Amino acid sequence: MYIVSIETALHHLRADADDSVDVQHKLDAAQEIAEQFMGRRIYANFPELLVAINVAADSMPVLMAEKESVKNSNIDAYIKAAKLERIDSQWYETLMVTRGIATNKAIEIAILLILGTLYEHREDVVVGASVAQLPQAAEHRLQPYRIMGV
Repeated sequence: MYIVSIETALHHLRADADDSVDVQHKLDAAQEIAEQFMGRRIYANFPELLVAINVAADSMPVLMAEKESVKNSNIDAYIKAAKLERIDSQWYETLMVTRGIATNKAIEIAILLILGTLYEHREDVVVGASVAQLPQAAEHRLQPYRIMGV
């Protein structure tokens, strides 16, 4: 599910069509970064969001039952911990889906801003700039949609 088209991304970056594979890879990463920051998955429209929420909600009881089964099993502690970690990871992903949001222009712009940073700083070494955080403008656009823990 692409929120920003490759054509829009190439235009935003003023990149050539020859760069489309690299740009698409970075565009996918930019969307994932935005989703991780907000703690929710982004969907192209509200009907798509509702379908995803329903599917995810149906899987939650299955995950809880699986977790209880693993907790009560008599398997090696290391294997049990690994299985519980996998279930917790699936639970978090399911939670991100149930907290999903239909995209809007602010989210799309934030994804493009993150993409621009990823594209500009393609090298391992960046001199005079920090790329460890979201671009400030992208963070400001995503902050209102962020799920905050207690």
